[in-house]
Amino acid sequence: MSLFSPHPITSLLVGLLLYVGCITGLFSWTYLQGDRRKVGFVVELFLAIAALTSMIFANHLLVLNVSWVSSNALLARMMTHHRGWSAARNGGALARKNFALGALFVGVALSLFWQQGGSPYVDTVLSAKSVQEGSSVTTFALTLLILGAMTQSALWPFHRWLISSLNSPTPVSAFMHAGFVNGGYFFLARFFPIYLAQPRLLFLLFSVGMISAFLGTSWQLLQNNVKGMLACSTMGQMGFMFAQCGMGLFPAALAHLVTHSLFKSYLFFASGGAARETCYEIQTD
Repeated sequence: MSLFSPHPITSLLVGLLLYVGCITGLFSWTYLQGDRRKVGFVVELFLAIAALTSMIFANHLLVLNVSWVSSNALLARMMTHHRGWSAARNGGALARKNFALGALFVGVALSLFWQQGGSPYVDTVLSAKSVQEGSSVTTFALTLLILGAMTQSALWPFHRWLISSLNSPTPVSAFMHAGFVNGGYFFLARFFPIYLAQPRLLFLLFSVGMISAFLGTSWQLLQNNVKGMLACSTMGQMGFMFAQCGMGLFPAALAHLVTHSLFKSYLFFASGGAARETCYEIQTD
């Protein structure tokens, strides 16, 4: 068994991640012109991309967990790039608390899978009879994995860190909404053969997804700024994606994820132009 196991789905996710990540890096180089920490920011961005790539390709539970925690820590650091802003520091602190809770959920879940499957390798765990039988331990581990995925994808009630991230630099927001939040789907898709044998957990996925979809799209209508609208929109779209997984439509959720990532990254990159256009209209009036 190898530490990494590429297959078509992971290759597609990594291709999407690298595409959005490279565009974000190029955008950051111009966006942060004159910033003393520009080089450090770009280095942190590509380290986060490397951590997420390692997470997606990982076939070892320990590598999977370390990559998850590392990507979270790097994102929280990039969110507080403007350390002189108290709002940015508070948003980063809230994100760290949320990610720490998610790391606890995922860490315990992967430990239980290791124990139940008798192996640290994901492929072996998925094919283990003790795991496929759907024991109470497996069900508990899968439930913890759902909670961990919810913290990553900013579903209710773990959404506040995403709404509070509006003071992050635009490249961080674009990368966060187009790549990072997709980590929740990745964990569900990686263990989807076990989820398909758990109808109650699929119903749980559908329920939490629809609640977040309703709340996110509703709150979007109440926002008075572009980034706030996009953040609530991401929460709603992630909710729809979880609902699709709850219906067993993992391929449809993957298609949703890809199109949403590309569209949302474009919207964040263009958000500054939309703000300037609004200011120009106000001045001419």
